[in-house]
Amino acid sequence: MKNYRFLFLFLFLISCNENLSPDEYTELAIANLYQLSVPKYMEKMNDLNKDASLQYANLIKEAYTVVVHENKQDYIAFAKTINAYNEHVSVLDNYSQTQIDFFERNLKLKRFETSVFTKVNELNARQDKLKGNINGKELGYALCFIEGENNLYMIMNWTRLNRMPRFKTTFETINNSFKLIK
Repeated sequence: MKNYRFLFLFLFLISCNENLSPDEYTELAIANLYQLSVPKYMEKMNDLNKDASLQYANLIKEAYTVVVHENKQDYIAFAKTINAYNEHVSVLDNYSQTQIDFFERNLKLKRFETSVFTKVNELNARQDKLKGNINGKELGYALCFIEGENNLYMIMNWTRLNRMPRFKTTFETINNSFKLIK
């Protein structure tokens, strides 16, 4: 009977939503460009995404966060050269759609929540949730695209799909903590 209680407690703990307090996050400053807060339980990584300026994860919890940024004018020029830029929508819409198209086409991910247009610390932002099977694992992604004055930013948070509800608040807190360094 004792083993069942342990198993029940373990299953209960891994299924609960995280509700971290503000002091359980660490604020990081990246390359005099931006600040972002990540849970203190995450560690710096170097091999999650070769283009990322920030890479943090907790391998045991299987929770990952990376930030990729690129120069806004370089993105616009590139997108126009490959006829992938729509002059009738914003730069942010173009950028987020280009990235989502890449995920859908190359990683076979699918959107599972309607896009949300919002503000993150007064910056235009778009948030999307994607899911898919990668290397035999069902993963869920919480993406946040942010338009700065000079750069475009993509915050990618992911975990196993069945753990997305658990990390929902944590991923939202990470995304909403983004600030440009002035």
